Amino acid sequence: MRQGSDDDVRRFFQLLRPPELADLLEHVAEEDRVRVLRLMGVPLASDVLREVEEPEKEEILEDLTPREIAEIAAASKSDDAADLIAALPPGKAEDTLGKLGREDRREIENLLRYPEESAGGIMQTEVVKVGSDATVEAAVEAVRGADQERMGEIHEVYVVDPAGRLVGAVSPADLLQAEPGTPVKDIAEADPVSVPVTLDQEKIAETVVEHDLAAVPVVDERGVLVGQVLHDDVADVIEEEATEDIARFVGADPDEVHGESISRAVRSRAGWLLPAFAGGLLVTFVIGSAEALLREVPWLAAFLPVILGMAGNVGTQTSALTVRGLALGRVRVGPAIRRQLVTGVLLGIIFGLLLFAFAALRGGGHPALAGLTVGVAIFISMTVAAAMGVSVPLLVHRFGFDPAVAASPFVQTANDLTGAAIAILVTRWLLLG
Repeated sequence: MRQGSDDDVRRFFQLLRPPELADLLEHVAEEDRVRVLRLMGVPLASDVLREVEEPEKEEILEDLTPREIAEIAAASKSDDAADLIAALPPGKAEDTLGKLGREDRREIENLLRYPEESAGGIMQTEVVKVGSDATVEAAVEAVRGADQERMGEIHEVYVVDPAGRLVGAVSPADLLQAEPGTPVKDIAEADPVSVPVTLDQEKIAETVVEHDLAAVPVVDERGVLVGQVLHDDVADVIEEEATEDIARFVGADPDEVHGESISRAVRSRAGWLLPAFAGGLLVTFVIGSAEALLREVPWLAAFLPVILGMAGNVGTQTSALTVRGLALGRVRVGPAIRRQLVTGVLLGIIFGLLLFAFAALRGGGHPALAGLTVGVAIFISMTVAAAMGVSVPLLVHRFGFDPAVAASPFVQTANDLTGAAIAILVTRWLLLG
């Protein structure tokens, strides 16, 4: 690139696949990105731009003209083209749509009407479909005549009735093994698994994983086939949802994973850290209120960090597993609560005995009583922490919110507060009557 040889750059492109070229595009100097993309040519640029992460993609699109973006969109699958247009400022998006052909523009505008994280927002409208009265030979011809450059790999041929409603699906492999004159409806799977166009993308991913599908058809409220969601889009959804859950679980903005704005990171994290800070002040108040007790049994202060720390760890572990189980659709409320409570009790017993032994061996005025006190305190604290770790995400999920949002920061703060209170109450109860 420094030598200015476009031919050498183009030859270099032949050594790499689109995902590798996307990685290259993200790491070259900003002033060179557009030049590299233009040297790729429209078809390759379309495949590469799909793999580029959002911040870099938006920067590249800023420097491309509406006509160039329109050419790339026209060569892309409908869902990828809609994503390109959606990433543009409103004025530039309208200019770009104006450069598209009438059919492409109408198709993209229809997709942009759907919420971004719905089936309509991630589906592609290119499908291979045949009428319910078609033969196997006609279905094979439909596969051969499909625009595979835009459609990608063909996993299913969909069978529709005269009104366009989905009534069946058959794989290309099954078509090739059947006799040409066989009615396609005789070998098609009747009433295949489908998703409504308004379904949330996370539910779509669950459906695809549960039924082990390579593609899932999308239907409107009348059952009319409007598109399909492919497995590669589902993989993107799973990655996106997992990233969001991890970020929210620690009280951060999911955009921080790809973004570089320090001020935005500070604002998003501060909002989550404020409740934790307030909870920490409450813990300080609880411990401060027991100042007289701590003067009488000063060794309790030495054990408070391990009691609070173990309770916090158990709560975080439990909430993390519960949140992930909810995301995978594998959590049943009753069994989940029982399992986590029993786990918390058993862990509390194990570490309660260990802390009892340590405190007893440590010596002091009443080593056995001191060991019993901190052992009971850590047992109760870990049991309560496990109960909170499973119940808080379940309650948040029950009210329709993302359980990852309220899991870790609030559970950790609540565990510190209850752990301190439990340690002080147990000490008063066992030592002071």
